[in-house]
Amino acid sequence: MQMQVDIRIVSASYRQSDVAVEIFGRSREGKSVSALFFGFKPYFDVVEPDNEYLSSIRNDDEYVKEEDKVLWVHGSMHNVKRIYIRSPWKVPEYRRRCPFEVLAADIPFHHRFIYDFDLGACVRITGEDISGTEGNFTTDLVLKIDKIENIPDFNVNLKVLSFDVENEINRENVEDYGKILVIGYSIMFGDIQKKGEIHGDEKEILYRFIDLIRAEDPDVITGYNIDGYDMLVIQRRMEQYGIHLNLGRDGSVPRRIMDQFWRVHGRLISDTWWNVKKILHPKHESLDYIAMKLLGEGKDSIDRLNIEAEWQKRQDEVISYCIKDADLTLRIFEKLRVLERLMFMSTVTKLPLDDVANAGTSNYVDSILIRAADRENIGVPMNAHNLKEDEIQGGYVHTIGAGLYSNVIVLDFKSMYPSMIIKYNVCFTTLDPKGEIVSPTGIRFLSPEKKKGLIPRILQELMADRDDVKKRMKEAKSEDERLFYDGIQNAIKVLMNTFYGVLASSFYRFTDPKIGSAITAFARETIKHIIDVLESSGHRVIYGDTDSVFVESGDVRQEDAIKTGKELSQKLSEEEGLTLDFQMVLDPFFSHGAKKRYAGKCVYPEDMKGEIIIKGYEVRRTDSFDLQSTALSKVIDFILDRDVQGAINYADDLVKKVRNGDPSIDIESLVISRTVKDFSSYKANTDSLANIRAARKLIERGETFVPGMKVSWIVTNGKKTPQEVEPYIYGSKLESKPDWDYYAKRLSETLNRVIDVFRKDMVQGNRISSLDSFSSKKTEEPAKNKPEKRNTSTLDSFFS
Repeated sequence: MQMQVDIRIVSASYRQSDVAVEIFGRSREGKSVSALFFGFKPYFDVVEPDNEYLSSIRNDDEYVKEEDKVLWVHGSMHNVKRIYIRSPWKVPEYRRRCPFEVLAADIPFHHRFIYDFDLGACVRITGEDISGTEGNFTTDLVLKIDKIENIPDFNVNLKVLSFDVENEINRENVEDYGKILVIGYSIMFGDIQKKGEIHGDEKEILYRFIDLIRAEDPDVITGYNIDGYDMLVIQRRMEQYGIHLNLGRDGSVPRRIMDQFWRVHGRLISDTWWNVKKILHPKHESLDYIAMKLLGEGKDSIDRLNIEAEWQKRQDEVISYCIKDADLTLRIFEKLRVLERLMFMSTVTKLPLDDVANAGTSNYVDSILIRAADRENIGVPMNAHNLKEDEIQGGYVHTIGAGLYSNVIVLDFKSMYPSMIIKYNVCFTTLDPKGEIVSPTGIRFLSPEKKKGLIPRILQELMADRDDVKKRMKEAKSEDERLFYDGIQNAIKVLMNTFYGVLASSFYRFTDPKIGSAITAFARETIKHIIDVLESSGHRVIYGDTDSVFVESGDVRQEDAIKTGKELSQKLSEEEGLTLDFQMVLDPFFSHGAKKRYAGKCVYPEDMKGEIIIKGYEVRRTDSFDLQSTALSKVIDFILDRDVQGAINYADDLVKKVRNGDPSIDIESLVISRTVKDFSSYKANTDSLANIRAARKLIERGETFVPGMKVSWIVTNGKKTPQEVEPYIYGSKLESKPDWDYYAKRLSETLNRVIDVFRKDMVQGNRISSLDSFSSKKTEEPAKNKPEKRNTSTLDSFFS
């Protein structure tokens, strides 16, 4: 029976048995769909091969056909043979054996299909319903594709299954996972939610888990740290019984990529823990901590390290604990809007959700750039595998010295690096020793009049698309519509900046090390030029970095500073051919005088009024301890209220309290956290690293540790080398005593980095002549009406 269905693509792959391309997704009506395309053949391009090579490959059993192409390669047109073979997995072998330059031979087969058909995130599939003849698929519909075409994107409700495993602990070898006791799960599909568990005989648990996945057919599988633990437990326990982990929508088993994450045909496996790390960058990464912060609800009380005894004594409570862990994880996953974010990026990059989540950002650029290159007969080289990167000089930083400044205007370059690429026509297609445009590094590019670069054209289109989406966002008739367009414009911004990231790398297929250096050099010279223009017109630039300049307005009244900011933005944008957005007015603005270290109180625009902008201090670092961060924020508050003496008094008093071990100080505020990679990846002596020693202690106690995990500890003796540390687990009581002298010293060093600026200047009689000049307010606004500072904690501000 012929039918037509619109789907958002979740995943794409192929099966080896008949080289059928598989497209998996969810329809507008909520049905899960598998669609098969037959007859698409893998290929690669060979630059100017000789007859001997062509004769040999024509006699090969894998050979299907060839086509003649004329492609632009290395700056000129070349004759190219496109060789089609039967098996996608054989392409790497033919690539290695070919004595000539090979193009387009490292593009994943499903990506090649998507690029050649120029598919987007949502498609309309017309085809025959073959559900009855394809029994291995778990979806509601299975179609044989006759026609596939793009349609306007739409978001759908995807079915998400979260699971958690409780298993016995093998204390002799924690990596030899013990017997599974129970698997808890929670499923969300629109407004429908169900929870449950699987327990009993372990072999039966494993079969029933596979049955659950196949019966519920989720689009997304998640859990908390499933990549590094739960998936491995299930896989290895199944190996004990010779059971295959058939979690794919086509019955396939998942693959672990780079010992980190998992991929399976038809579904997205997305670890909530990794999403928490990427989106929130929290101090602690435990499920209990994140759930309390985001949901106001923590885990149940079960002694995980003595799970066997707990299972014997109170099995029902362990089951409830396991189900709750799965449910908390699902609610965190929903709260973080993970799928919305992925759908926005999928729309912009034209890739399936699974590729957006797991394939790396260079694939974002590939998806856009390879399609464009194919349309213009540009040969697609392969990515380099030499990951050694030449260091590219960073952005320019300008500062005139430490101090407090009033009514400072912040001007921000709109999409700085993409703008440089567009303005100076920077592209691998325009790189030419005879080019008219000369970068500060001496590298030349053809002028747009001679040849408009491929990448500048793409970025111009993306920039125009973003402006159009932002316009629609402002005209939105509902909050949901506004949020949708906001997500799209932000995804476009990320994609545009990703172009610079891959062009500045040494491995990307279309790049040249000289290109990345030229872009940053153009940016540095642009910032310097703008600063010169401002200062020559009588405006003092207090601070400038990669894409922003901070200008002393010279105005006493805030409304006058706002007017000046708008005028400068318009004038510079018109004269310089770049967009300089007027971002905000800071009053006061504190510059430390050091590179990328400042703070300011925002007085404009209205929606940011009272917000404290801080850069370069420990309030933004997750490896500082909380008391350090909150104390620094408080000192900066005093400074921005022009009360230097208050800052000094507060800092001196707090350091004394810490040195004396004042009982009012919360031990948790002294916890230090840092990510720990795989131990073998460290070149230095790991015994000297506090985070690794803390991780090893956790492992000795039977706690779960996965490379990439953030580990927390308290310093108990900072005088020894290496210093002694005690691991800290959120919610657990710490028996050890902190080294109060160590914490007092670190706190003093941190706070003095701000305060010493004023102490030094007050003594020398430089810019600060007396305490009185900082005690007086600049405005007549009463203290009680002072705008409140937005909390700078990522977790606390995420949903504000």
